[in-house]
Order: sequence, then C-alpha cells, then structure tokens
Amino acid sequence: MTFESTETSSLTTSRKEQALLVLLLIFAALAFHPLVTGETESDFMPTVIEAFFSVSGISPQFCYVLVTGLFFIRRKDIATAYHEAGEPWSAMLFLLPGICLFLWGHFVGAMDIIHVSFILVGFGAARYLSGKKLTRAILPPALILVLATPLPAVLINQLIFPMQLRDTANSVWLLNAIGIPSLAKGDIISMAENSTRFAESCTALGFIIWLTIFALAYVYLFRITRWHAVLLVLSAPFIAYAVNILRAFSLVLNPAMEVLSIHTFQGVLFFLIGFSLLYAVDNVLMRSFANDDGEHKEESDLLDNDAVVRHKQGELYVLVCIFAALFIASLTIPKWRAPPVKAYTAISLADELGEWQLTATLPINHAFIGSVRYSSRLYRDYSRDKEHVSIFIGSDDRLRRDRSLLSDKNGYQDAIGLELERSTVDLGPDIGHAVAIVTDHGTQRMLTYHWYEGVDSTAKEILYALLALDQSPFRREKPARVTRLATYVELTPEGLMLADRRLRRFLREMNMSGTQKAG
Repeated sequence: MTFESTETSSLTTSRKEQALLVLLLIFAALAFHPLVTGETESDFMPTVIEAFFSVSGISPQFCYVLVTGLFFIRRKDIATAYHEAGEPWSAMLFLLPGICLFLWGHFVGAMDIIHVSFILVGFGAARYLSGKKLTRAILPPALILVLATPLPAVLINQLIFPMQLRDTANSVWLLNAIGIPSLAKGDIISMAENSTRFAESCTALGFIIWLTIFALAYVYLFRITRWHAVLLVLSAPFIAYAVNILRAFSLVLNPAMEVLSIHTFQGVLFFLIGFSLLYAVDNVLMRSFANDDGEHKEESDLLDNDAVVRHKQGELYVLVCIFAALFIASLTIPKWRAPPVKAYTAISLADELGEWQLTATLPINHAFIGSVRYSSRLYRDYSRDKEHVSIFIGSDDRLRRDRSLLSDKNGYQDAIGLELERSTVDLGPDIGHAVAIVTDHGTQRMLTYHWYEGVDSTAKEILYALLALDQSPFRREKPARVTRLATYVELTPEGLMLADRRLRRFLREMNMSGTQKAG
C-alpha cells in the first residue's frame, strides 16, 4: 500500500473566492460551536451523549478532531474536487432537513440532534458547492461522524441487552469447545468453580464502532480501489465482534479480571490485535484488487471559464448567508421550557396489603439493570404465611433522554437464569395483558409478570427519543411506568398454577389498597 501522493492542482481560486471560503468556515464554526464546546442554553440539555459514549467508549470531540485531521491530510484532493460544478437540487435533500434539525435541536436543547444536522448540512453544502466529486471525497469522514452519533437511551436498551445475551452464549460455546464445561444463564457464564456476569461495557458495540472508524480513516488516508475500501470497512465489524469475544473469553479465564489495570491492558492489547487483523485483510484485498491510486475514471466537469467561476462565487455567497443565518438563529431562537409540574411524589406501597405483610425493602442490583434507568422506583418483598411475593415498580417522568425504562430486563428479578417459558397472560381490565416468564436459577424456579403503563410501541418510543419530542410542546405528561411481580414456583406438577394464583391474589390486594404513583 502506498501513501497518497497528490500533485498540486493547477486550478487556483481568486482572492475573492478565498475570502468567501474563509468567511464560510468562520460562520460554520460559529453556528456549530456547541458540538465542540458542549454548551447549550437550554435547561433541558440531555446527557444522552454521555450515556451512549460510556457504553461505546468514544468521545465525540475526538471524532471532530480526527475528521479535521483527515481533511487536512487530503486537502489537495479536496481542493481539486472543489473546482467541480455543484448540484444545487440534489444538495437540497441534505440541506433542508439539516437546517430543520438545527433549528429544532436548539429549540429543545438536544446536542445529538445538532450533531446530525451538522452532518446533513455539511454534506449538503459540499454537494451544493462542488457536486458528486467533493461529496465522494469527504464521504469516509462523514461516515465517521455518523458512527459517532449518540443513540437515545431507549435504543441503547434495545441493542445492548440482546448483545449481552448473544456474547454470553458465544463465550460459553468457546469455553465448551476447548473443554471447559460452562453454561449460559442469561448474561451469566456459569462454570464449575465460579460464575461471571457479561457486563454491558464488555459487549462488542463500542469495539465495533471504534474499529469501523479506524477502517474509514484508513481507507481515506491511502489510495485504494473502491471495492477494496468497501470490503475493508465492511470487514471491520466482524473482526471487532470476533476479537471482542476472545477478549471476554480471556477475562473469564483471568483470575485477576477484576483488577482495573489488567482489564485496561487487555482492552488495549485486543484492540491492537483487531487492528492487526484489519491490516491483514487489507493485504489480502490488495492482492485481489488492482490499485488504481484511488482514481475512479469519470467525466470531469472542471470550471474553466470566467462565467462558471462567477457562478461558483454565487454559490459561496449563498452558503455564507445560510451559515450566517444559522449562527444568528442559534443565538436568537427561543428555548423550550417545560411547564411547571406539581410537587413530585415518590412511588409508595402500604406496609400491609390485606393479609400481605412487608418483610423487606430490597436493594437494586445495578450490575444487572445496567443502562435501564428510572426517575423513581420501589422494590419490596411481601409475605403471607409461608408465601412470598416481590414487587418492583419503576417510573420515568420523561424529562431526560439519557434515561429509559423500556427494556426486556424488566421481566427478570435481579438475574435472568435459564428461561423455561415465556407467554402472555390477561390480568383483567385494569391492567390488560402482561408478559409471564418462568426461569430456573438452579436452586429455585421463579414466575414473573411484568407490564407497562403509559408506554407506546418501541418504534414510537424511539421516534420520540430521537426527535426529543418529550422535551418539547409535544411532551407526554403521563409518566411511563413498569410493574413486575415475582414469586417462587414449587417443583411440583401444580407449582406453576399455584404461583399464578399467588400473584393474582397479591395483585387484587394491591389494587384494593391503592398505589401512590409518581407525579
């Protein structure tokens, strides 16, 4: 592989064009400066960015610096592509939604929405100014910023938990393959001598994003064929996933896995292994695809006359005005303020629910719930004679986008175990349908019922989170709420039926006593 060697373009720009370009960059930097400084004037700035990057391990500021560096390295290619004719109509497909998201992001104080608008507006401006060649020249850095886009908490919950289960199962398969008997119990790897929880931070999500970003930077720095670049970038997630499984495998076998320095060293070591494998794939692809120095033969539309040059200056004037207007809008657009709410009331239950007596207030297993968050919660144990029922109630006031209670983890009490049965049960007109799950934890079996109130479909919840609609005039005032009932299942033919009756009796007593809700 050869590092790029670009001849200086014979095309030059006038002083007027250069001044307009500098002015364009200044107004663009002013309009989108909160992306680097992290500042916002909204009282409801979501910390969803921190929630996402705590899982993926990527700093958004780092990605902006990386992209700036890549642009500097390939500045001659960008300068050459700049002299192509623009495509104003196709540029509107990016500019218009980008501008709308910019205004909306400032209105609701959502930095992640402004981040997406920056990608769209920047890509649209490049297409408006210089058409396909310039947008193709900046495509890998643009994709890097796409990968750095923070995800809302509700979407993280839908991704992380299935990845935990899949990674745990794959790690167990690898352990058994080398002769170490083990069993996957949800997110727990159970072996003869010990058990290990596969934590959210150990999932492959962060490593996949990191290695794909490096693959994009790699193909941008070096001149390779288009298919070579595409296949190399597509291979990065698969390499990252495989290496992450090996990393998790080593952590399970490492007796000092709880030591932070060892854990960090293993992360660095396996990242180097992943990058080395990416380089090996690059060498294989290099032998399969002839190197054409990255030049894709296509019809050129270079600007070579004064009339077209004046047209280019006109496009620069338009873009300068757009970015200047965005800067002014960022300073003047009104910020949404949530209406005053009544005094917050925590969820509570009486110590006596009919014949059921409170026996314990249980602690939350934070290692298990991970990224699932509640604005208020209650976790208690009740007994009647020799019967026991646990109840968990979680509520979300929808004021913060880094918090979401929507997750399949709500169906399990502290641990997943071996899931034996999943079904839907009808709990009456007041509640409707609930999800019933039977699990085996080795020493006992558990039956849980859980249901949501004030929660729409997962797709609608994701849409509301992506657009920050609950931090806007479209806010849903009713808080989201999840309730879980859990009890033991006797190992007898009628054990499941008795457990079902126990939960239903407890639910009737609870409804008769009344539950004080948040809000």
